[in-house]
Amino acid sequence: MRHCYRVVRPVLWTDPQLCNSSIYTPLQCFQALLSLFKAKAILPETTQMIHRLDISSVEETLYSTLPDDWLLILLSNTPNLHTLCLSGKKTGSSFVQSHAFRKLERAGLVHRGMENLDLSECTDIREPTLKSFVHLFPNLVSLNLSKTSGVTDTAVALIVDRCQYLKTINLSYCRQVTDLGLLSVAKFCRLNLRSLNLTGNLKITNTSLMVVAKNCPKIQKLFLGECSQVTDAAMEWIAQSNSSDSLKELELHRCDRVLFGLPLLELLARKCIVLERLTITYNQINSRRDDLKLVMEAFRDFHQLQIIDIFDVPEHSPALFFWDLAFKGSRGQLKVINLHRGMFVTDYILGNYAVAFEHDQNISDQTVRKFNDQRNGARKAIINLNMDDLY
Repeated sequence: MRHCYRVVRPVLWTDPQLCNSSIYTPLQCFQALLSLFKAKAILPETTQMIHRLDISSVEETLYSTLPDDWLLILLSNTPNLHTLCLSGKKTGSSFVQSHAFRKLERAGLVHRGMENLDLSECTDIREPTLKSFVHLFPNLVSLNLSKTSGVTDTAVALIVDRCQYLKTINLSYCRQVTDLGLLSVAKFCRLNLRSLNLTGNLKITNTSLMVVAKNCPKIQKLFLGECSQVTDAAMEWIAQSNSSDSLKELELHRCDRVLFGLPLLELLARKCIVLERLTITYNQINSRRDDLKLVMEAFRDFHQLQIIDIFDVPEHSPALFFWDLAFKGSRGQLKVINLHRGMFVTDYILGNYAVAFEHDQNISDQTVRKFNDQRNGARKAIINLNMDDLY
């Protein structure tokens, strides 16, 4: 029994689960954990086992809330905590506010073990709070600020200047970030940057992207979806830069000014030799009316491409192009083609319970299902047809 306890205890405490109880809510579990910390009822060697904690499922109620110093209590008692998720995506995380971080500053707490911090969709954070991270968490490796309030060029510049170990930065839908903030990333993260998410940032232009491509040769993931000011010129520059040697994932869906004509596709295939995933919009490969068969041939020239995501697939898209792509894409290395569609006319007319008359030449749920069923272990990619989250 004692041996079993020694084995199980690290498993339970390394990543405490707050949402696995069928009796207590995540809020009640977290409140109990804070109470134990405050009463010093947990042995020091046990608190040192806590490495990861996700409190994104914790939701305050009108009658039950967290104490104002919850973050101070938590971080004061978890010296080896290196991953903390405070995301407001599930519950809004109303308790993740600037004053909780100010209490850390006043207490003089510096958490040098914190490496991965997720503050995505926390909407009650102010710019000075973000700037304080350089003192509170100087050894950050990954920072997620997607849809977080208070994210500005100056806050980004200060963070990337002082937190010199940053490898992963998510600034998606941070609408106040401009080229100035991105130039700071290119300057101070040039040796370590591996992943940069700029999805939905409408003020980012070719100018700063070209500097990132030039200065950050180790970048592996670049997310530029919905960046409306990015053009073909930036993609050509990225393909010709040193960063093309390490780029494994590239997202460009709904970048309306990036058009994947044959020259650009052939350039990416030739230069981005380790690219494994590419995300685009259907119109980007069909806008210049190039022969789709030639476009498919260009996709075949990619060396390591395994996943292609294609957004905004229209209802009557030619299925043959996708079938050929599944057979021949990336020299047979292609494994998955994810097609993301909007609402089709048949969705409105026939509803979910009717079977529409399908033509084998058009893409549809039925033709995709039929294609996948007929693979029979052949070396070709599987195709998924998904409803886009926007609809």
